[in-house]
Amino acid sequence: FEEYLKPRAAAGLADLVVTGVLPNASGLYRPDLLRLGGPGVPALHHAPAVDALLLSHAHLDHAGHLGFLDERIPTFCSPLCRGILVALAGSRGRDFESEFVDFRPRPAFPDRRGLSIPRRFELVEGRFQVGDLSCRALPVDHSMLGCVAFLIRTSRGNVLYTGDLRFHGPEAALSEAMLDAARAEGVWLLLAEGTRLDVAERRTEADVFEECLAAVRGASGPVIADFAPRDLYRLATFLRIARETGREMVILPQDAFLLKELLGMHPLVPDPKRPPIVILKERKMSGTYSEKDYQKWERSVLAFPTARTLDELKPVRDRLILALSFWDILNLVDLEVGADALYIRSSSEAHSEEQALDDRRLDNWLTLLGVTRRIQSHASGHAPQPDLVRMVQTLRPEVLVPVHTARPDLWDALVPEVRVVVPAPGATMVF
Repeated sequence: FEEYLKPRAAAGLADLVVTGVLPNASGLYRPDLLRLGGPGVPALHHAPAVDALLLSHAHLDHAGHLGFLDERIPTFCSPLCRGILVALAGSRGRDFESEFVDFRPRPAFPDRRGLSIPRRFELVEGRFQVGDLSCRALPVDHSMLGCVAFLIRTSRGNVLYTGDLRFHGPEAALSEAMLDAARAEGVWLLLAEGTRLDVAERRTEADVFEECLAAVRGASGPVIADFAPRDLYRLATFLRIARETGREMVILPQDAFLLKELLGMHPLVPDPKRPPIVILKERKMSGTYSEKDYQKWERSVLAFPTARTLDELKPVRDRLILALSFWDILNLVDLEVGADALYIRSSSEAHSEEQALDDRRLDNWLTLLGVTRRIQSHASGHAPQPDLVRMVQTLRPEVLVPVHTARPDLWDALVPEVRVVVPAPGATMVF
């Protein structure tokens, strides 16, 4: 699937199951979608086959298919995780793939248009119960707020799922505390992420700050900061740079909406109503900045005193840091950026053909606009190999099940004292 080839809502789960995007598993999915049937779609069930979903964090490679889950299955996650999902759902518009918090039953008949079914969330901090199982949510550091690992006490021994984590970020102490707590309770089976299992490099957010601060201090024109939209650690880095260089930090309405929803939940979340934040009021529909051009959620943040139009920002563009990505590039046309602009790529390199193509398109746009000064400065949200090995050696599990990695084959040589069992698609694992 891609931008113009999407799963059909009218086909229910069929397109997703046939392509293998969703597993053909019984007892997991919403009954209203199962009733639509289709090739490979599991049969309708009377009761869910699982008791709960333990959701580590709100990145879409973890939470993106939450909307297809049977609504009777509760989702256990941190309050911040749910807050991010609420903001995402509220600012994306309602579509088939973004029903994280509530959903409209299918088929979508006209008489059901106003019907919305809420999803059940259980917000957890520390110890909690799922049926007879005693569980514990352990906060960890990652490139998104609200991430947790889960420790589950079973009759065979404790199972630890790491979620996504790192030990080199601004809140690395959380990940270290998780290791201490899990080791104290004992870990029999470890479900360990290994995104960067084949990488040794360990760059920190402090490295990003120092590099980007020096670059911005040397810039005479506008600065384009291209980073992941929900990485509030990176936003905090550029806000600090903006303050130290006397610039304003321009963010998009969806970024401001996220901050509005999370304000007060974590000390890192800045108030979008206060400088140096500026909320970009983009030109839409009529091109006149009419209130009718914007959706309700957009109007809720564009009413803030920090909101400004492109026309208002153009005269002061040389004092701006613009949090924009490839998808927002046309705003730079209106601002008439040129050779004095600095582009900072503060995100990971392309990991797929599509992303590589987007990079080439971005390069063409920047060349067209005359933006020749470009730098790369990034610190990953995932632990590199040395930290992952140290994690396993600290926890000393009997069994290691690699997840979230393209190189599970590396684990055997790295931790020969641990039994490594690599999962296979569609196979049930019994220990």
